[in-house]
Amino acid sequence: MVTYTNDILKKYMKNDWIYNLLLKNMTVGEENIKTNKWLIEMDNKRLIYADVYGDILRGETDSELKVLDVGGGINSLTKVLASNSSYYLLDFLAHGGDEYLKTSCGEYNIFWIKSDWYEALTDKYDVIIANDIFPDVDMRLDLFLQKALPRCKECRLILTYYNSPKFYMTKRVDDSEIMTFLSWDGEILGMKMEKYLARMDATMQDLEEMKYNYDSIFRNGRQVCYIKLKGDLY
Repeated sequence: MVTYTNDILKKYMKNDWIYNLLLKNMTVGEENIKTNKWLIEMDNKRLIYADVYGDILRGETDSELKVLDVGGGINSLTKVLASNSSYYLLDFLAHGGDEYLKTSCGEYNIFWIKSDWYEALTDKYDVIIANDIFPDVDMRLDLFLQKALPRCKECRLILTYYNSPKFYMTKRVDDSEIMTFLSWDGEILGMKMEKYLARMDATMQDLEEMKYNYDSIFRNGRQVCYIKLKGDLY
């Protein structure tokens, strides 16, 4: 388990290899994709990307490794992931890139699933990744893990939370109702993850300390942690 701090970010920036790899692999049509721009412009996202996807990008895993990337988006390294693994992208692509991907799936051997994970997560995988999806974008963390863990060897999660109150005014897509959502803090997230301690390299003390962490590598002040869980197929 890693809780990201500015000291960790500074250490990574001494060798920002993800940035160099992005420039090396960028092709025409990728430069305007929003999720690719974010990765190029944001050192904090590159730090996290290096941790979560690094072994696959470096070719340290089996090329037949079956990977499901939930909400992974599109960037110039997506095709590298697909060349080094059997890569499935489960994403609505709300931030764009769908037109690019439609013409690139065959060329780069990317298996694109445009659906909600709740309906689409039915197959088995070696690794399931959810990078910066739960619980801030999607609060169904428990439901996700109930579906994902029986279907993988390993689940890699980048989890976000706010120890300073953060809330959103939203509108339902199926109704006119306006709702307010308060983001989870470290105390809530720690309690939710406690039942999975036996599956991760962490302790109760690590989860307890989440609620006291106010160091943030993001401008909006959110806290971020990286947790790897052993799946039932481990």
